[in-house]
Amino acid sequence: LLASTLQHEKPELELRKTELLKQEEDLKIQLANLESSLLEELANAKGNILENKELLDSLNKTKASSITITESLVESVRLQSSLDQERNTYLGLAESGSCLYFVISDLAKINNMYKFSLASFLRLFQRALQSKHDGSSTDLRLKTLSSKLLMLVYEYVCRSLFKADRMMFAMHMVHGFKPELFEENEWEAFTGVLVADVKGDGGKTISWVDEERYAAAAAFKANFPKLYQTLDLEDTGLWSNFSRSSQCEQEFPSAVERKISLFHQVLVTQATRPDRLMSSMGLFACRAL
Repeated sequence: LLASTLQHEKPELELRKTELLKQEEDLKIQLANLESSLLEELANAKGNILENKELLDSLNKTKASSITITESLVESVRLQSSLDQERNTYLGLAESGSCLYFVISDLAKINNMYKFSLASFLRLFQRALQSKHDGSSTDLRLKTLSSKLLMLVYEYVCRSLFKADRMMFAMHMVHGFKPELFEENEWEAFTGVLVADVKGDGGKTISWVDEERYAAAAAFKANFPKLYQTLDLEDTGLWSNFSRSSQCEQEFPSAVERKISLFHQVLVTQATRPDRLMSSMGLFACRAL
């Protein structure tokens, strides 16, 4: 992916890199040949080598050539290092592309029908690179390309999924592409991998929660005690609008919303208002991506 990016965005870098590598290999071969020639001359020398003028002249020439080649190799390595620094500017886009590919590859674990080839992904990557260049800075250009690639991949994959699985893919995509949005154990609790050992009536202290949600509320409290304390879910007045709203995912108390992350809002909705979970997940995915 990095090679494809550079070939499209900075073809001169790849060309120069190839030339330097070829030059370095040629210099190494020349140095090896000089060493072999030197050993052969020493092995075939007769008499006192200190009195062999031809041999001494040859040794001096070999030494001079060796120094020149060594200096050229050092310069070649320096130039390659400089080129690599410039190439690494584009590494972030390649890493994002790689991450996206493995995200969509994981879909096959959910349904064998959801298999996407590397060739199809590379075509999407090339399409993203064809985005019009508006002359902006390199950093802005890379952000534009990354967003374009994300959109192309999402639209392409969603067309291939059953409708019921599209929200799952959106969440999976956020988790794979932006793991920094999730704190420890949050994704595991959300997906049911992390299960708290609690009593079914442990959530009774939250009076505005329906009785059938007591167990889920208790599990939420056990899994995230600090977050539970921050939310102050037992304050009925604070959460009254949220509990009654038909769009509760957009009615978080302002005093609480400032203290929690976007995914915390999804977790709260899952535990207390699962009837609005799909909408909450959709809102989270839109904001995150």
